[in-house]
Amino acid sequence: MSLNRIPTTEQSAEYSVEYSVQGPSDTGHGGSQTREVSVLQSRCCRCLPRAARLAFAPESLERIYQNYFRRQRQENLLVLALFAALFNSFIIIMCAVVYTQDKLAMVVVATMGLSADAGLYALCRLQKLPASPVARGAVPYILWLMINVHVLCYMCLNYERFPQGSDSVGWQAFFTFSSFLTLPLDLGPLLRLTALSSGIHTLVLGVTVAQKSEDDLQGPMLVRQLLANMMLYLCSASVGVLSYYMADRKYRTAFLEARQSLQVKVTLEEESTQQEELLLSILPKHIADEMLQGMKNQASELGGQQQQQFNTMYMYRHENVSILFADIVGFTQLSSTCSAQELVKLLNELFALFDQLAEDHHQLRIKILGDCYYCICGLPDFREDHAACSINMGLAMVDAISYVREKTKTEVDMRVGVHTGTVLGGVLGQKKWQFDVWSTDVTVANKMESGGIPGRVHISQTTKDCLLGGFDLEPGEGGERCEYLMEKGINTYLVLVPKQAANGLNANKPGMLSNTNSNQLINTTVTNGNATSPQLTAADSIQENNKLAEEQEINKRLQHELLERETQQILKDHKINPVLLGFVDGKLEEQYSSEKEKRSGAAFCCCIIVLFFITAMEVFIDPLLAVNYVTLTIGEVLLLILTVCSLAAIFPRMFSKRLVSFSVWIDHTRWARNTWAMAAIFVLTMAVIADMLSCVPPSLQIFNSTSGPVLESLGGPRLCTEPKALQLHGCDVTHRHLHAGSGQPPD
Repeated sequence: MSLNRIPTTEQSAEYSVEYSVQGPSDTGHGGSQTREVSVLQSRCCRCLPRAARLAFAPESLERIYQNYFRRQRQENLLVLALFAALFNSFIIIMCAVVYTQDKLAMVVVATMGLSADAGLYALCRLQKLPASPVARGAVPYILWLMINVHVLCYMCLNYERFPQGSDSVGWQAFFTFSSFLTLPLDLGPLLRLTALSSGIHTLVLGVTVAQKSEDDLQGPMLVRQLLANMMLYLCSASVGVLSYYMADRKYRTAFLEARQSLQVKVTLEEESTQQEELLLSILPKHIADEMLQGMKNQASELGGQQQQQFNTMYMYRHENVSILFADIVGFTQLSSTCSAQELVKLLNELFALFDQLAEDHHQLRIKILGDCYYCICGLPDFREDHAACSINMGLAMVDAISYVREKTKTEVDMRVGVHTGTVLGGVLGQKKWQFDVWSTDVTVANKMESGGIPGRVHISQTTKDCLLGGFDLEPGEGGERCEYLMEKGINTYLVLVPKQAANGLNANKPGMLSNTNSNQLINTTVTNGNATSPQLTAADSIQENNKLAEEQEINKRLQHELLERETQQILKDHKINPVLLGFVDGKLEEQYSSEKEKRSGAAFCCCIIVLFFITAMEVFIDPLLAVNYVTLTIGEVLLLILTVCSLAAIFPRMFSKRLVSFSVWIDHTRWARNTWAMAAIFVLTMAVIADMLSCVPPSLQIFNSTSGPVLESLGGPRLCTEPKALQLHGCDVTHRHLHAGSGQPPD
């Protein structure tokens, strides 16, 4: 299985809105194909900004990323449930401070809400939710519905007697912003939920205030107040969208890094597998495994020193094994009828067939010497039928060469010799690895082949003794054809194959060539001096058909890899302080602090957006207040300076070198980044405080009417009811409200 590398650059992964990453395909498969992973513009949610519509291509990768994104934000869902529980706890505590009879309904509703929030939090924390995707997908919507019901109940019950146009607007804005940070949903559903909740809150608030108000002159003021509330909702939604986008880019970068890490891992695994296969093509598995383990042990002992990997000798004695030698008879005549390319191709395919036969008959091929092929059965694992397996191997080789003789019209044949005995097998050499076997029995097996008869399997007396009557034999008279066998006094035999057994050999023995395969074996084509295999086209077709399966396997491994990189495990491994969100290890925290902050410019842009919407809200409340315009101008200029200094490192071509150097220094220095952020917070806070102090609230008095206690202004026609001004005097108004509810006169 091949997997393409995807090198991610810092600019493409962090700053560009649309980027693609390409990786070369596996060189073993041609090297001309490329696989592309790109971030493209999504077709859905056309109303969203272009930067908020990123999606990976292909779609399968995007689906894996969405699952990864939702899993990462699943823990944030617990934070939102905790916020909802704290909100209901706040209501209960505030009502318990000064309890009156009219607060009973609010306490009951808040207690029920707190119980629901705690139950949902426990189910999510303990992972007791239903495992079905539908149930898990419904949890964010259920939590959103619960929070909106909490806020609406608080608004209707808390200000039942003295409704104002700013009632519970702050809570609504807070939960709107929190939804973008915590709910594991796409941006489109989040925007629709925000619009729905803000619209319902504004409608209910407007109707409630309008019904309680008896003065027709307060109608325009109510409209302005509701418009100011809408500015606050838009501010929360805008900052939430930007925060969602920043989180999405960060998660996409982490996703690409995980994919790149997986690609490196898979590439190393492939290279290791290829090296192992190459090693196993030279050495037997038992020798290769021991040599690799020996090199690992030697490397661990020597440390960083250079190891001498060829100094150890690996040699073993193997008894009761059968050695087979086979030689092609008539090879000279065959070479005269074929071109060099055809002859090499024929030998390659013939020996490949012999290798398959060796695997089927439990043989270990030792080596190929020209047109000679020899192998051993019973090594490294002992087999009681090693002699029978070797004879069956020889018969299969004789049968295979008969097709070559038939198609080439030459007198080519196989001469096979088998002997059973003891060998010493292992690796010799200081420069190159080479596995071989040595013993007198190996020499005897070689002489059994040279003293044999073409088309017959020639075996020794020792091999015959191991057969236990499994084959029909006849005297071989090997000593008449080989002087060595005569000198050693070795009795030899030839294996008889009955006609019926010979006819069934092709049908029953696995790996034998059929007539169709023999045609494919012999037919060769020469193009531009190179032998062309007809199997290449089939291999290309198989490779194309396996692409989809490989991609699916890669995606499965990527998904599994992402599951292993979960945040909780990382927190446990590196011991992160859950409150301060800092590494316990000082060196690790220092290393993290020195990392470059690449998205600081977006955070400063949020400050500019917040100041703009706050000023717009204040203008709706009191358009004649000049301080609003002054603070907006000064604050935006200062925040713009801070933003430009932060963005200079991201867009170096647009700014001077000195400013870019200063911006880079801020990004790489933690205390400078913190100071820059505190400066932005200070500017924003001072602008808001100046507006609050400039809005002086009028004097209020409470008088009884037919509909109950009513607040009346004593300060003239101009009434400043800005939410922040009311917050400064909230304690006084609450005090008067409580006395009015209890029937006692205010202080």
